[in-house]
Amino acid sequence: MNPSVSSDQTKKNDVATAAAPAPAVPRPSAPEVEERTDVVDTPTLVLVLNGLVEVALDGGRMFSLAAGDALDPDYKALFAQHAQERTQFARELQATVLRLGGNPQNHGTLEGALLQAWMDVKSAVAVREDYAVLREVERAEQNARKRYARALTLDLGGDVKALVERQYSAVSRSHDRVRALRQKHALRS
Repeated sequence: MNPSVSSDQTKKNDVATAAAPAPAVPRPSAPEVEERTDVVDTPTLVLVLNGLVEVALDGGRMFSLAAGDALDPDYKALFAQHAQERTQFARELQATVLRLGGNPQNHGTLEGALLQAWMDVKSAVAVREDYAVLREVERAEQNARKRYARALTLDLGGDVKALVERQYSAVSRSHDRVRALRQKHALRS
């Protein structure tokens, strides 16, 4: 033991080390959601999951369109990969809804904001600018991330929570990657 360190200081360091929290699954950041946990009954859980089915189906459709509209072959490949991933997410969520005794959604949303975003993409694609496609994909991914983050504020139950957390993590990584690509593309232009 170092004679310059008092026994009391050593004890304080030991307590601080023992009290350090274990690493946890990344949670949504404060700007995305308010921190709360509500107990969810089965009908509410089915409703929340069906909302995420819509988000996943919208994402799959959006990425498919973006893959067809992008000029850069790397963007096309990335968007096609994410389209398949989102279709798989929708299937997983639909299977969970069925397991819970609910009727799964089989279509995306028709929200005005999403339709407006796609109108922006289509007008941007008319001039064939990958930057505009990246910008609109990033915006849609931010909205998807927020929807997943809101769902994670609820007490979803073990296996459902794990599914939603896994999908949330993938959506967050996708959003961050698309944002980085957009920023890189802007610097090249």
